[in-house]
Amino acid sequence: MNYIYERMLAEGETAIFDREELKKFEDYVSANYETFYANKATYEVKKDGEKFLVTLFENPVITMEEILLDIREET
Repeated sequence: MNYIYERMLAEGETAIFDREELKKFEDYVSANYETFYANKATYEVKKDGEKFLVTLFENPVITMEEILLDIREET
């Protein structure tokens, strides 16, 4: 297994977004800023060609699955 993949598995949950989905993710984070900040929820974005790898690091308040359900309901 490659190092980056192992790191992503160990440290958080990763989703692959296109530009439009990344915008929805960023809007979600902005709308829930106080919760993210208060609970030190962090994420990382890496560009891979035309896609974006977004890793949500382990935190006590939200999972990537919950975020994906919320942003996909908006469409």
